[in-house]
Amino acid sequence: MLDLIQRVREGGLPVIIISHDMPHVFELADRILIMRLGKRVAVVTPKTHTMPEAVAIMTGATKSELEQAMTKETQPE
Repeated sequence: MLDLIQRVREGGLPVIIISHDMPHVFELADRILIMRLGKRVAVVTPKTHTMPEAVAIMTGATKSELEQAMTKETQPE
């Protein structure tokens, strides 16, 4: 599917993707409109924002809160 979307983009056609799969979004998007609770909260680009920054905006968490949560997920118990 990602290959098809990429070919369509390369053909000059606009593509709208609605997804929470941030790695795919960052791979494909020129602009990312971030919504939270049905409201537009930001428009970012993969060049101006990192994926953790975009997720922090999306969830309302601070970047440090998000980094702490990600660290806890990767540590063995």
